[in-house]
Amino acid sequence: MAQLLKMRKRVVLLLGICSIFLVILIIRLGYVQLRDGPFLKNLADEEHFRGVPVAPKRGNIEDHNGDVLAMSISSETVYAVPAEVRKSGRQEEIANQLAVLLETDKNSVLQKITKRTSLEYVKKKISPEIATKIKELNLPGIGIVEDSTRFYPNGSLAAHILGFTGIDSQGLEGIEQSRDKELTGIPGSILTEYGANGIKIPDAQHEFIQPVQGNTVKLTIDKNIQAFAERELAKLMAGQGLNMEGRAPKNASILVMEPSTGRMLAIASAPTFDPNNYQASDPSTRRNIAIQNGYEPGSTFKIITLAAALEEKVVKTTEVFVDPGHALILGRKIRCWKAGGHGSQTMVQVVENSCNPGFILMGQRLGMDRFYKYLTAFGFGKKTGIEMSGEAKGILANKKKATALDLATMSIGQTNNVTPIQLITAVSAVANGGTLLEPQLVQEITTPAGEVLIPFKKQVVGRVIKESTAKLEREILESVVTNGTGRRAFLPGYRVAGKTGTAQKVANGRYIQGDYVASFVAFAPADNPKVTVLVVIDGVPFYGGVVAGPVVQAVMLDSLKYLGIKPDANAPLAPGKPMYGVEFPPVKKAAVVPSVLGNTQSEAEAALKKAGFKASIEGKGLKVIDQIPHGDATVEAGSTVILYLGADAGQPTLAPWLEVVDPDIEAIESLGPRVPINMNPELLE
Repeated sequence: MAQLLKMRKRVVLLLGICSIFLVILIIRLGYVQLRDGPFLKNLADEEHFRGVPVAPKRGNIEDHNGDVLAMSISSETVYAVPAEVRKSGRQEEIANQLAVLLETDKNSVLQKITKRTSLEYVKKKISPEIATKIKELNLPGIGIVEDSTRFYPNGSLAAHILGFTGIDSQGLEGIEQSRDKELTGIPGSILTEYGANGIKIPDAQHEFIQPVQGNTVKLTIDKNIQAFAERELAKLMAGQGLNMEGRAPKNASILVMEPSTGRMLAIASAPTFDPNNYQASDPSTRRNIAIQNGYEPGSTFKIITLAAALEEKVVKTTEVFVDPGHALILGRKIRCWKAGGHGSQTMVQVVENSCNPGFILMGQRLGMDRFYKYLTAFGFGKKTGIEMSGEAKGILANKKKATALDLATMSIGQTNNVTPIQLITAVSAVANGGTLLEPQLVQEITTPAGEVLIPFKKQVVGRVIKESTAKLEREILESVVTNGTGRRAFLPGYRVAGKTGTAQKVANGRYIQGDYVASFVAFAPADNPKVTVLVVIDGVPFYGGVVAGPVVQAVMLDSLKYLGIKPDANAPLAPGKPMYGVEFPPVKKAAVVPSVLGNTQSEAEAALKKAGFKASIEGKGLKVIDQIPHGDATVEAGSTVILYLGADAGQPTLAPWLEVVDPDIEAIESLGPRVPINMNPELLE
């Protein structure tokens, strides 16, 4: 009996242990099923299903008006499943057939399709026709998946802004690079069921995971204004209409900004390239010189000197300044362009004449501390923050080492090195009433459904001068174009303000004679600026007003007309009239100016007289090479048309008034060693 009882206890104990084990097992199974089930299922699916990645289409890049500048078009990619290829035993045959269709090396194809990997791309971005032929061959282990190729429908238009993408659709330069994250979508996949041996199961199920297209980046750039700028650059680089002595400029850039917001409407650089085939271009053509190149701005920088002098009230517009023809600084003479000087003139006339000694006086009255205060406040010596890689910050003379001679040369735009984007940003601060803004390229970023993810927001850096100071300077700069050295940018019926500039280039520590960086910056309408235009041309034999002035004029006129800005009835219709502090009467009778280009002086005068206009002759030569106002311009009847004479039409020579376009470098005879810091020796005696 005792033995039986003992046996029962053992059975009960055993059953209890088994029951506990079963309960633990059930709990564990439930835990695994409920908690780890999805995770384990994914692991199984990864072994069971293999996915072929489907690349998403990259988002579009559009201009301010929604015109597409960059888009992705459908293409195909050939891939291989090496396990299937090896099982077929037809590796050589498959490699040979693919190599013929893909026009590539057979050994390279064979290496890819027999690799010890689960999936291998044979060739990306093939044409639909080739993809169809490969599908028709029905090769084992070879498949076709949808892909996309980046396409720039306007060719080289805005190439330096847009940049380009690589073979894997990754952004490499420009907006394509800086906004790569937003433009890149979410990849999809084609899932196919495979057995344990790595071979696709016949008639197995497939699952397609749809890729998500990237976001759209809308730029502040206006396609049409960009085209105006690039059209003028193309003319420049071809030497059209310029006496380039048989050579084209080394490079050039045109920038257009909306001064009230900081929006860049155009950034054009030449030489340029086609982003559709960027590999075929010289790498130097891909350099965005408007952002990455620095230069000595010359007289265009006098706008900043004037702004500081007016703000600090160290000069008055009615103040009389006597120009002796030079300024004596530390025993060195910095000459004015005009032999003997301008004599007695007001400060307004100093600006109109771009008189070096007058601007040096402004710099001296400001002093080193205040001059550098405005130099940095206007953004020089640091990056503007524009959304472009490789932006240069320029080079400023070391304040601690700068001398009175350096202050004098900095006041007239020599010594310091600035970038075009810095200069147009600084000048736009004067145009908009005294506020420095960060230049911007991105208007907004939207989803494929049109939802705005990142809206435009004006970025204010800070106020640099008072609004009253900016208004006064705008009036003075308007007189420069109407009555002074900037007449090549004059537009009948529009109030244009601006300044010329010329910088001499340096090689081996010496300034190069006859090789300049010519520039011109202007904004209009002067009383309510809508656009600021800067032209910088590197490697020309002439000064800023001669080469860059007409380019600014052309881009400005087309831009104003395109933007719907109508001529001002109170604006002057011909240059040469007094401007500063004068109200212009409305047009009484309009008349169209005839074109007399290519005519002799007598023929031109007769044609103008017949049309009811007067003629004023500038320069010497056999024929009329240019005229202001230009042919077909509508101006007040009886106005005076300035005729520029030269050797041949379209080949301008230096007319007498054009010799004043930039007094930084006139009267060059011989060049000595370059003096520190970046001092321009041809101004010195």
